[in-house]
Parts: sequence; structure tokens; C-alpha cells
Amino acid sequence: MLDLSIVIVSWNTRDLLKECLESLYRFTTGITFEVFVVDNASSDGSADMVRNAFPHVNLIENRENAGFSKANNQAIRVSKGRYVALLNPDTLLIEDVFSPLIRHADLNEKIGAIGPKILNQDAKTIQYVCARRLPNLYFEFCRLSGLHRKLSGTKTFGGEYMTYWGHNSSQNVEAVSGSCMVVRNKTIDNVGLLDENQFMYGDEIDWCKRINDVGWDIYYFSEASIIHYGGESSKKVKKSSTIGAIKAKAYYYKKHKGSFYAFLFFLQVFLFSFCKYVWSMLFKGKNNHVRELMSIYKGMFTWSLKQLLNREM
Repeated sequence: MLDLSIVIVSWNTRDLLKECLESLYRFTTGITFEVFVVDNASSDGSADMVRNAFPHVNLIENRENAGFSKANNQAIRVSKGRYVALLNPDTLLIEDVFSPLIRHADLNEKIGAIGPKILNQDAKTIQYVCARRLPNLYFEFCRLSGLHRKLSGTKTFGGEYMTYWGHNSSQNVEAVSGSCMVVRNKTIDNVGLLDENQFMYGDEIDWCKRINDVGWDIYYFSEASIIHYGGESSKKVKKSSTIGAIKAKAYYYKKHKGSFYAFLFFLQVFLFSFCKYVWSMLFKGKNNHVRELMSIYKGMFTWSLKQLLNREM
């Protein structure tokens, strides 16, 4: 049995995917592994690039964009590793990241999922999402109000991403980032695959919640690092990706906390996005950036208002 099956889901990220695969094979040593690339109907030649430059990669070509969860599950179902790694195509290995993760998990049988330190493009600053707490309405208030940024160094307002903590020590956490996370095969057998009702966004948070619920530990391993450029596919469709992320969060709340909790989330989103839209319209200049933000806010409050009126998702 192989040590690790690495699954990369790609949508129109050909050049970044090529860099990712090159770094993956350059730095990964000391373990046996296989690599899957699931291409979600890219139009930029991603699949051809993989086929020609990396013939040893297991390439799965979808005729349409199947989304993150379904595409990952396609590869997980046929994977042969003791562990499965989810890896974003806009990541770059700068060291051997997977061998240390697996060695540590092998020494700790309670670990169901483990993730590394995730760095920004400068290879110095940390993406705090790599070790975080599970979402709740208070964290939503901090995020929507902007207090999580302005007072990020406090436990009171920096709680979701634990920005008061430097992320320089390893410990159990509630969730790790799906941009690079390793999950034990036995854990997947226990909790099931990614929830395919989620097209994109929040998929790994739901998975981490389910892993937590059945008693497995989720571990953040600070001694291994990887670069994540972040949201390269989403940048192409910023407004729809923002709404998509909110819909995913609403689905999470309804699934795990009930319809009334989801209703309160809709109310929060509506109030904050409507106020931000009005504030931007009255007091900010009409440059392209402000117009883009106003379009996003309008999309947020119109969608959330519809949910409030319909009381359904």
C-alpha cells in the first residue's frame, strides 16, 4: 500500500499547476506516493499540459466543472494511499512537506487529519487560515464588521483564525486548510467523503467538523511549510465566488446547527452588507474598486434578503 495519494483539483490554473507539480516531485522524498489531477473542464490547456509534461500523473478529465468536493472524491475513491492529501494547484512546495506530516501522524494514531504551516507568496508571512477554529455567528460578526482585522491580536476578536497566536508551534486545532491537508484513510472510511452538496468553499470545514465529531484529532504541524498563492481560480469570478462562499457557510450552519441558526446568519449578512453598500454609495468615491465592492455588497444583501423572505436555502 502506498503511503500517500495526493489529489489536485484544477480549473484554469495551468501555469500554477505546472509549478505545483514540479515542486511536488522535486521536494517529496522518503515516502511512496501517487498523484491525481482532476481537471474540471479547464479551457486553458491544463489537461494537455499534465498529459504531456507529467505522463506518470493520474489524470481525470471532467467534461464539466464538477466542483471541489465531487472532483476530489472522484480521485479519493480510486486512491491507494494510507493517507490522502488535498492540495490546491496554486500551492508551491519549498521543502519536503508531506513526509514530516505522515511521520508525525504515524506516531499519533488519534490524528485523523493534519496540515502544515501555509505561507503567503513572500514565503514569510502566514495565512492564518491554516490553523483555525470552526465557524460560528460570533466569528461572523467579527468578520463582517471588520473587527477581526482591526483587532486581530486579541482573543476576543481574532478567535476564528487565532490571529493572536503566531502559528509557530504545533498543536491540536479544530480545522486546517483544504489548500494542503492530509487525511488518514481510516478516518475517511469512518466519516465518509467530502460532502458533494457543496460545490466549492467550506468543503474542508465541513469535513473537519465531521472528523472532530467522531473523536479524531485534527493537528496543525508548524514544522512543515508550503506556499499558497490563494484563490487564483476565484479571482477570475470575484463576485460569484464571494456569494458562493456565503452560500457554503449557510449550508454548513443549516446542516450542523439548524435552520434557525442559518436564519440568523442570513440576517447578519443582510444587515452588514446593506449598511456597507449604503455607506459606500454615500461617502466613498466612485472609482472602479468601490464599484466592484458595491456590486459585491449588493449581491450579498439581495441574496440574503431572499433567504430571509423565503426561509429556505
